[in-house]
Amino acid sequence: MANHVHFTIHIEGIEDEQFNKSVKTEKRTIKDWNDNDMEITELLEIEEQPFMSNVSKEFDEDGDLKDSYDWYCNNVGAKWCHIEEMQDGYISGYSAWRQPHELVINILEFYATKYNTEVSASMTYEDEFRNFMGKQYYGTVEDDGWIAWEGDYSETDGTELMEQFDELYPSLNSSDNDFEWHEEHEVDGETIYPYEVMDELADQFWERV
Repeated sequence: MANHVHFTIHIEGIEDEQFNKSVKTEKRTIKDWNDNDMEITELLEIEEQPFMSNVSKEFDEDGDLKDSYDWYCNNVGAKWCHIEEMQDGYISGYSAWRQPHELVINILEFYATKYNTEVSASMTYEDEFRNFMGKQYYGTVEDDGWIAWEGDYSETDGTELMEQFDELYPSLNSSDNDFEWHEEHEVDGETIYPYEVMDELADQFWERV
């Protein structure tokens, strides 16, 4: 099973109404816990969204995307990607193994072209096991058509966070296979839970970038 990479994307340069016009949903009827019909509203799949209309794609006779694995890898940046929320310039979701870098590029080029204006974005991303986490900036430039470019990025990972932890608490042997990250530890009169300290170090990283 692929690691989930959770991400948030913030789009700037267009009005919320302009952004929302190219986000499509559909109503579906499902069963609730009591087996009663319940209507829900869901986002269409990424390949069906208007903001991916400029990206080449083919569908089979059943309406399914052809070569979906390669299409997602090439145009979204991961073999699959699920968007949970997309409104007012804000996007959140999760993808497989890798952040949806190419998705941001395609979204920016779509909106910049549609409204003939410079559009920018920032994306934060975090592997569920903190194999990597970071933030990247993007922008657009008009050069015989609007083109998206990759900006600065900052990244860290669990190894670097553990090194910071060890600097804070050198008396604890965190590299020991039997080290209990969720157990209470007493260090110089201070009671800590190592996993909470690691979360705090991750939060400090987000505050810096």
